[in-house]
Amino acid sequence: MVPNRERRQMRTLISDDRGLPSEKSGGTAPSGPRGLPRVLAIDVALPWITVQLLQQVWGVPTVPAFAVAAVFPAMSILVSWRRRRRPEYIGLAVLLAIMSGIAIALLTDDVRFAVLKAAPAFALFGLACLASLRRERPLMFYVSREFTAGGDAAQAAAWTARLSDVRFRRAMRLLTIVWGLAALLEATFGIAAAFVLPPATALVVEPMLGIGTVTALLAWTMAYARRRRSAAAAASA
Repeated sequence: MVPNRERRQMRTLISDDRGLPSEKSGGTAPSGPRGLPRVLAIDVALPWITVQLLQQVWGVPTVPAFAVAAVFPAMSILVSWRRRRRPEYIGLAVLLAIMSGIAIALLTDDVRFAVLKAAPAFALFGLACLASLRRERPLMFYVSREFTAGGDAAQAAAWTARLSDVRFRRAMRLLTIVWGLAALLEATFGIAAAFVLPPATALVVEPMLGIGTVTALLAWTMAYARRRRSAAAAASA
């Protein structure tokens, strides 16, 4: 999941004609991931505490305990959709991955599938990013448009019109490559953590990998935007 503040930062990063923040767009440097504590609590702390209580206090078997713990991040996605009044494709992929993992874990009695949350969604997202590079509009173009325009048809049309700018197309392509490769790397380590580490450890490590990956990607995107903006300013001076 991506904290709401990071969503706003992403909108700022991709708000001008070059796919970069500008003074006109009101873009400012982010002061920090204020939504991170909430994400850590819901995706890491609450599931871990739930497993400990269910197993140690009430004697619930391992697989059902981990399945119950996975409900917290799933419910967080649904609450976010209700607050924003519309679902998001990335959130939908994560939700489907979580629910599928719970179902498979209960059917196979294998707790490792209940530990998997975001990693399968990251894998699908990464593969989709790289596959989309063959098209004029790579996947991050659509993701960026969703963050920027939301359900506003006029803003979406204006965003699409920016494809006439070669700098914008180059920025979207680079974003797609970087986010795609990073997502595949996260998925590799996340799946490895779920199947190699002890379940109680993997329950913490797997979501932390996802949170760390998104945070790093946002930081890189902001740094890239600043460098491009500085280069454009120097060239026009």
